[in-house]
Amino acid sequence: MKFLKVEWTKKRGSIALMATGLVVSAFILGGYVATGNWNPWGNRHYYQVLNANFQECHTHVGGTPECQSSHNVLFNTGAQYVEKLVTSNNEGFCTVSATCSFNFIAMSSTATAPTAGQSSTGLTTATTSGDCGVAGGTGGQNGAELTTNGFAAAAGAVTDISGNSPQSSTVIKTFTDNTAATTVAQSCLVNQAASGSATRVNLAAATFTAVTLQVGDTIQITWTITWTWS
Repeated sequence: MKFLKVEWTKKRGSIALMATGLVVSAFILGGYVATGNWNPWGNRHYYQVLNANFQECHTHVGGTPECQSSHNVLFNTGAQYVEKLVTSNNEGFCTVSATCSFNFIAMSSTATAPTAGQSSTGLTTATTSGDCGVAGGTGGQNGAELTTNGFAAAAGAVTDISGNSPQSSTVIKTFTDNTAATTVAQSCLVNQAASGSATRVNLAAATFTAVTLQVGDTIQITWTITWTWS
């Protein structure tokens, strides 16, 4: 009988050990799924995904709005600027303020699509430019930003995020052609109004089917920035 009791105690110990192992394994596996880290005690996985989307709606005088959405590029240098603002406040361009934040929309007639790797900051050189339509400088898009006829870069109306992830904020600006016929084919989300500036950063740009606007015609640009976190 004592022998049987010892055996039963060993069995119960083994069962308890296996159950404990399963609980710990499940905890670690669950922690990995939630955090992406095999050590659930090490850190939680907080992340933020920044995504920008573009739409334009133009209206000819006496007509109805015609809209189009298009693929846009989020520049590497623009993303790096945002990252430095968040982590070190040492972005090297301009300090965030009412006149320095990504609520400014710039326009260009440049139809050449940019690429994410093209430098999109500062004065125009052979390799970089913060102007719209000139990402990568004279060796890149090699275009020009519109600054006349009512298309100079300007601040848009901003709706901020609220509530739980994911959320979207928007920057909306309506431009009116006020002088002469103007062709537009690209829009950019930039950090300040002044073009040709050493502190200009172009965060994102979108090319779309070119539209020629006559005096009095309007074009509404909407940039939607999607934020995801946990």
